[in-house]
Amino acid sequence: MPNRPQNWKPHSLLSRITDDKKVRSWLTSQGSLTLRLRQHCPDINVQVLSESLQVPLVSEATALNMANNERAWVRCVLLKCHQQSWVYARTVIPNFNPSNPWQPLQKLGNKPLGEVLYQMPSIERTPFEFCKQPLNAWPLLNSILGVYQDNPSSFARRSVFLKQASPLLLTEVFLPGLFNFY
Repeated sequence: MPNRPQNWKPHSLLSRITDDKKVRSWLTSQGSLTLRLRQHCPDINVQVLSESLQVPLVSEATALNMANNERAWVRCVLLKCHQQSWVYARTVIPNFNPSNPWQPLQKLGNKPLGEVLYQMPSIERTPFEFCKQPLNAWPLLNSILGVYQDNPSSFARRSVFLKQASPLLLTEVFLPGLFNFY
């Protein structure tokens, strides 16, 4: 089920996904999501779920103009506050070879991507796209967050960062734990 198509919407159609002001505030927040999370939880930490070369989701490959079955570097993490999962994030980098300017990100470990991205000069970011999907639409979440018996929907945003014309797709999925806290 994780590779089913996702219906991403531009900012102009965000109201089709949610009218909730609290959710919209998180979805449209500019700047580092990690920094914003730290304002609510200074002890935010990163749990790396996976990090490898793999075939991205169909919607990710489409957003990055990748060929079918082309491999990319994919990193999946949970951003957590006091063991409560708040955000599931996926980073997808195509053409991941030694000359790719994103290559140093392979050594992030448990460091949040947001703490590195916003320190880099000459980065461009595309406008956000948004979607609402059941939690089981995202790889690895079923096994990690099996506590959600009813499989609630989650809100997500994504955008492409460009460095030296090389893309990095970042998807951030806002988990129920964040909205229960905030």
